[in-house]
Amino acid sequence: REWRQQILVLALLSVAVAAVIAGTTLAYNSASASLDGDFGTADHLIKYDGSDPGLEANVDAVKKSFGTIEVIAHRFVPVPGSVETVDLRAQDPQGVYGAPMLALREGRYPTGAGEVAVTDGVAKTFELAAGDPLALDGRYWTVVGLVENPSQLDDEFALVSRSHADPPSSVTILFDASPAQFDSFIQARGSPPDFGSRGQETTVAASLLGLATVVLLLVCLVAVAGFTVVARRRQRQLGMLAAIGATEKYLRLVMVANGALVGVIAAVIGTTAGLMCWIAVAPRLETAVQHRIDRLSVPWGLVGSGILLAVVTATAAAWWPSRAVARIPITMAISGRPPRPRPAHRSAAVAGFLIAIGVVCLALAKPSSSSLTDPNEFRNAADATAPNAPLVISGTLATTLGVLLISPLAIRLLATRGARWPIGARLALRDLGRYQARSAAALAAISLALGIAATIVISATAAQPTAGEGNLPERQLLVSIGDLGGLARDHVAERTPAELHTLSAQVERLAAPLDPPAVIALDMAVDPAARPEPGEGGSEGGRPAVSLGNDQGLLFPLYVATPKLLEHYGLDPGAVDLGTDVLTPQTGEKFEFVNIPARGVYAKVQTIDVPGYSSLPTSLITPDALRRHGWERVRKGWLVEAGRPLTAAQLAAARDVAATAGLTIEARDDQHSLSDLGSGAMAAGMLLALGVLAMTVGLIRSEAAGDLRTLTAAGATSTIRRTLTAATAGALALLGVILGTVGAYIALIAWHRSDIGALSRVPVLQIVVITAGLPLLAGVAGWLLAGREPPSLARKALQ
Repeated sequence: REWRQQILVLALLSVAVAAVIAGTTLAYNSASASLDGDFGTADHLIKYDGSDPGLEANVDAVKKSFGTIEVIAHRFVPVPGSVETVDLRAQDPQGVYGAPMLALREGRYPTGAGEVAVTDGVAKTFELAAGDPLALDGRYWTVVGLVENPSQLDDEFALVSRSHADPPSSVTILFDASPAQFDSFIQARGSPPDFGSRGQETTVAASLLGLATVVLLLVCLVAVAGFTVVARRRQRQLGMLAAIGATEKYLRLVMVANGALVGVIAAVIGTTAGLMCWIAVAPRLETAVQHRIDRLSVPWGLVGSGILLAVVTATAAAWWPSRAVARIPITMAISGRPPRPRPAHRSAAVAGFLIAIGVVCLALAKPSSSSLTDPNEFRNAADATAPNAPLVISGTLATTLGVLLISPLAIRLLATRGARWPIGARLALRDLGRYQARSAAALAAISLALGIAATIVISATAAQPTAGEGNLPERQLLVSIGDLGGLARDHVAERTPAELHTLSAQVERLAAPLDPPAVIALDMAVDPAARPEPGEGGSEGGRPAVSLGNDQGLLFPLYVATPKLLEHYGLDPGAVDLGTDVLTPQTGEKFEFVNIPARGVYAKVQTIDVPGYSSLPTSLITPDALRRHGWERVRKGWLVEAGRPLTAAQLAAARDVAATAGLTIEARDDQHSLSDLGSGAMAAGMLLALGVLAMTVGLIRSEAAGDLRTLTAAGATSTIRRTLTAATAGALALLGVILGTVGAYIALIAWHRSDIGALSRVPVLQIVVITAGLPLLAGVAGWLLAGREPPSLARKALQ
């Protein structure tokens, strides 16, 4: 008899269970490979310098202490014509620990001398395919395959056979050990340059527990919203049963049995839908999470828990409204009048208290970086930074319950603001206030769904590199003379005037294919009395250039403030104060010149506003300062700018020209985008909220069917009927967006209390889409899908 309402409740729970299964599977797969990219299946690693004379003895000591080990050799060689390097990696594809760190995508693994397999990033850099030659490290290699680190897709390297590897720059040793064994080895042998252990499982477990808590609340709220309507429709039936002698226990049993049956069916349907959704969206998530995802990698334990969760929460959700209905006096129950709503200010006070507790728990759950007792010990540091799982769960639970308890007040406030609205909107808001328990549960479920989406969007935006970050803009190249090494930015290679003229012509040739090209010469200041220390300046032994140091111990290369460079930054040479030595965007109270024989030579600094890219020449020494100190101008290189972002083909051509001419170029580093993750979370949250909203509004309007008959009989048009549904949907969506977004920011502010600047970037577009788009979409959908005249105006459905 109630199949329509039962189907809506069943659909509500099925959607929630599907979100549970898909969400937990995604979280499980995202977390499970987070450490495999570095550790493989091992739980510890140690790295040693390849040039250490005691390398072989160190490897033997590790093997003697821990038994089975795997050694991975790395040799970092420069890319011809570029400041970048390539990791020539010697690794066994069938290694006992490193197997998850290596996968073959095309061709085969290298087995002989002169054979190499490359990742897609290296292939893109050199424009390679299987069978092509590769000139690297002074040798020619034959590309026999394409490989990748499936657990860390941004790990770029070239794989060579272990039996034909050259002496390494460094080695990584993987092994299994207990914490006590590992600590004993470190204490006995001394700390190696780099070592680590899997100390983040606690973080992963805490994240999954927090997610399970949120999911539990979402399913419970959705079920409560549905069964509250069912209990309201059965109020007169339950009143009749009570009149003939049924006790409160039997009245509750009627609803509890219904909830258990619906929970079982919803668990089956929702699990199937969730797994199908996971299989469909998994390929699109690999770029965002930066590792391969196995479509069949499903945490069956979590899935089983989700199924059990659906049944238990559906039963519990049916019990709670049945408890309230069973306590209604018999005469009131038979009359069909809704119970008087409880005062909203009481629940609001409790809500404020719970939200405050949630904020405190979340703030204490994540230790700040200052709480690390011994940052030199990796395992201890990892344990110290692991979130406190009980506090995460308690904070999430308290915050969400606070939002639930504040929902009645939000509905009441919105209803009071609609006194001058059209009659259809006023009636819709009045109905939301009359059926406060049902409306509040539905609003809390919508708010939670949107809050989850908003949290992911805000976090992804905070971690997303902006266009103004990184080493260089995507339209620029930094061309340097000679091969001074990627770290020798404060050294210059000397060339004769004739050589400089030839190099300048090569730079013009390099920039010619760009549209339109702009070339700016870059000079640095050199103290004639300064000479490089042994080993400085790269293979060419470049001369040290004058640099700027601040009182925080940071060093900044100084470039000569030529008129063309000042024009490039939009700076007016006439605005430079008299006596200024350096123009810089860097901050500090005291700046000293370094890389000069004299000590205590301080610079007069004028602050400028220029882009904050790390490799751009942004600290500029004035020509007057050069003359005052008697320093020389020496050509460092050129800044080349194109009118549009540089393509891979243009970069490859520029590297070829630079390698031939004895130049090196630096382009923008790859910046991994998290926009897909944020957009996907926003779309999923909106779809889930719309699903909950559509079915909740359907239940609400079905409950008010009697009022609709009365309105229609009194002459209400289809416009009034459409307005009722549209206003109900739009009001719930608007309140859900506000509560969900505000709740997400409250929780994130508490979580990032020690680094609140991480939230300074606000995802304005996504928030506007959610804030304006969801209520508008809900209202339009309600308007279009409503308006049908009731099939019978006089007959009321029999109870």
